[in-house]
Amino acid sequence: MARLVDEKKLGWDTLVKDVLPDFKHSNPIITEVLTIADILSHRCGLAGSGTMSLSFQGDGEMLLPRDSLFDLINQFPILFPIRQSWDYFVWGYSLAGEIIERVTGKTLEEYVSTSLTGPLGMKDTSFKLSRLDPERLAQPYAALSDGTSHHLQHRQVFEGTFFEASGGLFSTVNDLITWATATLDAIDGEESGVLKEIPNIISNHAAIMNPSIRERSYGFGWARTQLPGSVGVIGDNFSLWSLKDQPALGDKDHPLLMLYHQGSTVGYYAHIALFPDTKSAVVVLSNSIALTDAPDWISRATIQTLFDLKDGHDYALLAAEANSRQMAEYDTLARQIAKKRESCSDAVKPPPLEALVGRYASKSKPFFIDILLGSPESGDKTLELRFQGLQIESYELRYLCENTFEWSLSHDESKKRGRYNMAELEYFLFEFTLKDGKPISFTWVTDPGLPEHPEEFFLVAPEGGGSQGPTSEELKK
Repeated sequence: MARLVDEKKLGWDTLVKDVLPDFKHSNPIITEVLTIADILSHRCGLAGSGTMSLSFQGDGEMLLPRDSLFDLINQFPILFPIRQSWDYFVWGYSLAGEIIERVTGKTLEEYVSTSLTGPLGMKDTSFKLSRLDPERLAQPYAALSDGTSHHLQHRQVFEGTFFEASGGLFSTVNDLITWATATLDAIDGEESGVLKEIPNIISNHAAIMNPSIRERSYGFGWARTQLPGSVGVIGDNFSLWSLKDQPALGDKDHPLLMLYHQGSTVGYYAHIALFPDTKSAVVVLSNSIALTDAPDWISRATIQTLFDLKDGHDYALLAAEANSRQMAEYDTLARQIAKKRESCSDAVKPPPLEALVGRYASKSKPFFIDILLGSPESGDKTLELRFQGLQIESYELRYLCENTFEWSLSHDESKKRGRYNMAELEYFLFEFTLKDGKPISFTWVTDPGLPEHPEEFFLVAPEGGGSQGPTSEELKK
């Protein structure tokens, strides 16, 4: 994107709608004012977490077609007024990828490889798996509650999907060190001719969780923190402590500016940190979904040693504490389910399971859920849900209370399916609406942070939930 700005083909203040006319948000103010800078700095104020639940439900499958991107984003709820706060919005980089392809007339892979990774000599970095040596590609794993590793059978590949730009790049430590070196050189004004606009890219464009005495902000693709300070705001560990209780990295004798970013997908986590004052970089890549964000802890421990920071933290112990906190969330979920089931009145009879069988579809999004009778081997009658009708996306759906059913998972069940951590009760509840004993629809809180915006799925094919839905390849198309 920065090269296109340098070539005067775009500006950081270019309106998204001027490049992507299909972007027409339901709130016309968003449509008229949203800029490239807004989507790159996560300050647009749109909430896309709920639709992430429709995009991904484990096992490496992408559940929504690429051509649905604008229909989805145009419906996103508003989380806060534009530019008034910061919230990580992965969809913004999906829009950025569309902008690059629209302006250049090339695919994202073609443009990035010819203008960035190729000239920098990053030969092991690509959006296309076919360009990489399969023998050197790390296999994905997940960590189970006892600390053992589980080999994931399905790798998440974003090539050809609307998340290609935001999470589809494969790379190595060596290549990322090459990129980090070029970035640090460009910060000092030693541009290689490849990287452009680096001062703008690393500048403060959005404050993160004010108030903050020290720097804590976001640039374009980089979080900024003045040490000592709270780091890891993009990763999984941050939510395990309150903001005031975050274990700060660094000490007052080392007031370093830290630029960093974190990323993850099924079986892979990453952390990269730059220190312009010393022209240092730390890169950590892992091929597992650990109990918590392991590259974050490894990076902090490495940085502590690199600069001899006296922050008093033992990051191995903090990692263990984080693991305990994460596991406790799943224990809490199990207790909540059990308590709700036990408190349900015996006078309330569940609806006949056979009556709920069918296909339920969203009226506004290309997403449906099939509900079938469970396998007879399970003994008691149960239901089975299938996201987008895919057998690989099947989960047991159990009666909870009144017209509510649940499909909660233990930590290990979740990780074996290649899922991210999720232990919010509301997320695992389907609440059915019935008329004269027959189902009309059910609601599902796809984003526990916005329970007031549940997704509703309407029965469109009674007893029609047994047919196989589209394949993942068909969904990509």
